[in-house]
Amino acid sequence: MLASWPPAPFEETATDCFRLGEEYWVWQPGIGGIRFFEDRPKLVAFPSAQVDPEWFEYLVTRSWLPAVYQIWGRQVLHASAVARSADRSAIAFAGPSCAGKSTLAYGLGQRRGWSLVSDDTLAFSSGVVAGAVEISVHRLRNDARLRPASAEYFGRTARPAESFDWLAPPPRLAAVYFLDGDPDLPCPARITTLKAGESYALLLEQAHAVTLKLAKHNRQLMRDYLELAATIPVFRLEYRRSFEAFEDVVDALENHLRSAPTSFAPVEIANVLA
Repeated sequence: MLASWPPAPFEETATDCFRLGEEYWVWQPGIGGIRFFEDRPKLVAFPSAQVDPEWFEYLVTRSWLPAVYQIWGRQVLHASAVARSADRSAIAFAGPSCAGKSTLAYGLGQRRGWSLVSDDTLAFSSGVVAGAVEISVHRLRNDARLRPASAEYFGRTARPAESFDWLAPPPRLAAVYFLDGDPDLPCPARITTLKAGESYALLLEQAHAVTLKLAKHNRQLMRDYLELAATIPVFRLEYRRSFEAFEDVVDALENHLRSAPTSFAPVEIANVLA
């Protein structure tokens, strides 16, 4: 046994993750499970005969696959993201549950020149392009699922979950904003730059990980997030948590994106925590 995950909001029972020899399993009693291996990026599903196949597929892709990605060498950040069509750069919104990630990403994604590329989970990897480290965003199938108040604000309460098109080639991650909503904030938004050490700790808090028992994979996770913190500018976005101020918040965000650099000079990994 590697881990037992508590039920997600749309689940009723806990989920177990365990290993048998070279096989990894994720299993939910009464629902079914998946089997996969570390060295091949595919899985075999075993849904219960009593479970709707479409719902089971949603459970696997939305709840289990983000953790499985870590075993396959890609990291998944608890974040929503939009991409700018002009230069294919992605902007991610991170923070704890109910911080407003999906709402802000959806709202910015409705504006001209932007498109929504992920909701709640953002897969990424790092690589060297033209001699510089670049963080690429990868497709992790999900859809826009707004909370009732946000759905009502955008006038889409009667619609099902909204899917979105993926961009090819994959966009590059240009910035991360950590959200901090405050209904009493005197201005619509206040954006400050986080130091690499502070952003590294915040990013790790939002990382998907199977379990702390897999030392090799968790060492790689920490290295990948350290490189993310050293490569991508990370900001704290304090905003007035009110739908009356929402468009002003998005205006302030767009103004910041136009004026702020989309990347910083490379930071030496050894000095990130200094």
